[in-house]
Amino acid sequence: MYEWIKALHIIAVISWMAGMLYLPRLMVYHSVSEVGSEQSETFKVMERRLLRAIMNPAMIVTWLAGLWLMWMISAWQDGWFHAKLL
Repeated sequence: MYEWIKALHIIAVISWMAGMLYLPRLMVYHSVSEVGSEQSETFKVMERRLLRAIMNPAMIVTWLAGLWLMWMISAWQDGWFHAKLL
């Protein structure tokens, strides 16, 4: 069970970080487009979908899976984990 949760955690982190790398690129394209144009509206939709459908769920799964892993191995009792959180 631990390995499956860890895999889920890693996949969620990768998805979250990919979204964080792609969102600024979308914002650059959006800033270059004319205000109110069809292209500008398309970028708004793309940015909203990226945030709501990929980044936010991936962030939530990352945190929940990470906390679950921490609870499973009682990591909060170890000094290395306190250092990791800093």
